[in-house]
Amino acid sequence: MKKIFFVNALIVPFCFSLPALNMSNDKNITTQSNSMDQDQRYSQDDGILGSWSLVLQAFDENNNGKLDDAERKKGSTGRHFYQFNSDGTCLIHTLKLKGTYELKNDGGKKRLYTYVIDEGKPTPENKWYVISVTKTELILLSQDKYAFWIYKRV
Repeated sequence: MKKIFFVNALIVPFCFSLPALNMSNDKNITTQSNSMDQDQRYSQDDGILGSWSLVLQAFDENNNGKLDDAERKKGSTGRHFYQFNSDGTCLIHTLKLKGTYELKNDGGKKRLYTYVIDEGKPTPENKWYVISVTKTELILLSQDKYAFWIYKRV
């Protein structure tokens, strides 16, 4: 009887520790794969990383989805700001509100989704069409395809 008790005293804690070890290993694997997916998603940032300040807003008068010279000349100045970080976080507006962003391919077009963190939860801020990105200029088209927002790198 003493032997059975002693053997059970050794085996039972060991059996309970195996599932705990497996669960912690699964969590580590999941966490590592999620962070790897996130790193891959934001390493393909298409040049938007950094700080951008709005310099011009122009309307797409001919509804062709391209910023024409005539439309650019008629544009007006505005105040807005973005700072896109490699970890998917960003700062939004001149108030530099904390947020997140995602770049997605939507029907063959690049889309930039921005979210403001409000009380710990992401709230959609905007859904842009990315028209072009260079080292010095970022051109976004509003989700309704009505207005271009032209940013210069700060």
